[in-house]
Amino acid sequence: MKKLAALILAAALTVGSAAAITPEEAFPAKNTYPGYADVAEGAWYADAAQVCYEVGLITGTDTGFSPDKVLTVGEVAAIAARMNEAITGDPIPMATPAAGETLPWYFSYVTYLEKLGIDVPDPEKGATRLELLTLMGGVVADDMLSPINTITALPDTDDATVLRFYNAGILTGVDAWGTFAPDKSLTRAETAALVARVARPELRESFTPADYTLFTAAYLKPSDVLFSNGTTAGQYLPYVQELIDGLEADCAAAGMAFNWFNTVDGMAFLDYVKDTALIHFGVTSKDGTDLYKNFDVQVYYSRYLDLKGNI
Repeated sequence: MKKLAALILAAALTVGSAAAITPEEAFPAKNTYPGYADVAEGAWYADAAQVCYEVGLITGTDTGFSPDKVLTVGEVAAIAARMNEAITGDPIPMATPAAGETLPWYFSYVTYLEKLGIDVPDPEKGATRLELLTLMGGVVADDMLSPINTITALPDTDDATVLRFYNAGILTGVDAWGTFAPDKSLTRAETAALVARVARPELRESFTPADYTLFTAAYLKPSDVLFSNGTTAGQYLPYVQELIDGLEADCAAAGMAFNWFNTVDGMAFLDYVKDTALIHFGVTSKDGTDLYKNFDVQVYYSRYLDLKGNI
């Protein structure tokens, strides 16, 4: 019995080690890249488009690569199904319609994923970033996503699957703060970049999100529009904080405490910060949206200091 148990344990260990597969092993190059007329040399997604074609995960459309075309859930499901087939070796059965029956092109891919226990939304609607990550997360194992980043929080989600892809260097967000934008649609170029990073770890990106404390303190998001000319909180708040930091440094150099009623160039600090920011962005207070009109720089800075003190 002891000998039998040892053999069973050895077999289990062998199966476990065999199950581990590197991205390069799962996605070998098998196609010769022909190039696309609509993928300019040096385009930010050019390498990704090539990798995706070579490994057979994303190929072209009738008109080329179509980098700006928005993907549907069905197209994302096809990519996820191909990824699982490559990783596990479990082939995708191509369904044969009955006489007089017409099956949608994505039927086999969706059925394949659903048999794996992966829920696929309406295949004909435009796919969101969260839907892509959810489908990919269902087929890409942790051992293929070795972490290179240490991100524990994002501005707009704490989804564990999303954080897994961020920490693996697959995603860096839509702005410097790492905003995920889960409901944002996906172009073929964007999707190719993410898929290529799964297949080729050397394409993955180290990323440290910028400090989000500014926006938490202001009760704003970087994308919030503060002025009629389109100036956002993501542009406005860092500049305002830069002005305040400069005044703080001047006060420290002069051996005095920072106070909003101190003056610079004959102007109170409070007015200086407000007016200088307006001039910088080419607007007046009348151009401000309701979000700007409800923004109180003094309250913001007090809250900012409190938050920084708790970090």
